[in-house]
Amino acid sequence: MGGISGFLTNFPHFIYFLLSLLERIPVKLPMPIEKMVSSVSHPRIGRHLQRYDNRGFRLVVGCIPYRYNKTKEATSIDEIIEVLVVSAQNGQGMLFPKGGWEKDESMEEAAIRETLEEAGVLGNIECKLGKWSYKSKRQSIFHEGHMFPLLVKQELDRWPEKNIRKRKWVTVSKAREECPHLWMKEALEELVRRHMQLLPEEEVNKTACK
Repeated sequence: MGGISGFLTNFPHFIYFLLSLLERIPVKLPMPIEKMVSSVSHPRIGRHLQRYDNRGFRLVVGCIPYRYNKTKEATSIDEIIEVLVVSAQNGQGMLFPKGGWEKDESMEEAAIRETLEEAGVLGNIECKLGKWSYKSKRQSIFHEGHMFPLLVKQELDRWPEKNIRKRKWVTVSKAREECPHLWMKEALEELVRRHMQLLPEEEVNKTACK
């Protein structure tokens, strides 16, 4: 009975670990990345293809681009990953790349396109972090935002919005400070949750006590 009891005790941890791995499996796209890159030489203009939901909310998609640090024994999220942020067009704060989901593309394609246009990076898009409803600060309209993690594999030297945005790699802690949007911060916390599940339990507890 001791063996079965021990297995049942550790079973929830195994399930959480398995789910965190499944969440990070790259999503298969209907359009090859190479074709997508060649088609995004200039940012899309206008909203004639923009999608809206049945409430009239504009549908917005984006990514949190991230990369792994080379720390061997990480004990905090800042030692595990860095995230890529871009400057807002109005110059107020740094945020994650996002934009409108259009009718001629899947949600994942739109997220990758917006990330390529605004941040100039490519990589593996993973399972969606969630969705959030929020009100535009510039206009009195509501949006529904969907965010994905993007494990960056390539940084381009030239991209469509290079001349109007800056990009930089920051720690998760720095992104929390600089991002002005609550819904993006909540998406970041979901990404953190997924990665913290992969740390050994004793290291997580050790970090939580500091």
